[in-house]
Amino acid sequence: MTSIPLSCTIITLNEEDNLSRTLQAISFIEDIVVVDSGSTDDTVNIAKSFGARVYHHEFQNYADQKNFAITKTKYDWVLAIDADEVVSPKLKEEILFLFSKLPLETKGYLVPRLTYYLGKWIRFGGYYPNYQMRLFQKSEGQFSGGLVHERVKLNGKPSKLKNPLFHYSYKNISDHLKFIDRYSSLFAEEEFRKGKRSSVFWAFLKGCFKGFYMYWIRLGILDGKQGFVLALLGFYYNFLKYLKLYEKSNSVPSFFVMVDSVHDIESKKSTKKNSDQIHV
Repeated sequence: MTSIPLSCTIITLNEEDNLSRTLQAISFIEDIVVVDSGSTDDTVNIAKSFGARVYHHEFQNYADQKNFAITKTKYDWVLAIDADEVVSPKLKEEILFLFSKLPLETKGYLVPRLTYYLGKWIRFGGYYPNYQMRLFQKSEGQFSGGLVHERVKLNGKPSKLKNPLFHYSYKNISDHLKFIDRYSSLFAEEEFRKGKRSSVFWAFLKGCFKGFYMYWIRLGILDGKQGFVLALLGFYYNFLKYLKLYEKSNSVPSFFVMVDSVHDIESKKSTKKNSDQIHV
């Protein structure tokens, strides 16, 4: 296959369960850069076995980690994906067709992302198309953001691709709860630094709104039992984010401390371990 002027970046930490699947799907890309922040499993060896160039970089935040990866690429056009994301066969064809007619007319492309959850592809509840900036010129864009929710800031208006990036976000419910623990802690830390505050009642309202919005407004009900579970955990995630924000400047009643402990939620420990590369 003729190589195309495109690089791919992936950041990792203990991603041996996901990485082979992800790398197999991008075998058409010659230049693959993996930036690892200290994996203790077989992640690095798997990356090297697929011909990726592997770099170690101490984790500070997601935006910095991804921008570091971009600096190591050979080409100006970059496909920046996560270790739990897979280029679908149709997306591969679309990218190859796109690069067969260079120069491209835009500086970046939004890619729809289709999430797999509890044995089902999720198409409602706000989970699809869930466009993400994944394909762009590194000379025209870079990642920005705080502790969470990193996004590509592009110098220009992006176009949209039609075919999806497959997203294998959570292995199981326990994995999902670990994500909720991590990201709710990061959210609370980031908002607290901005001077934001919360209350138990506000946390409850935010949780209720999120669950209602996902299940009824964004039609999560059409995804069946998976949609119900996602809406319920959407409530829990939002509730916990604002509860932890409240916790940072107030004494939390023992009941809510007990709720956290059920899932081994330890805010300070979670924040310290924010290098775990699991994404929304």
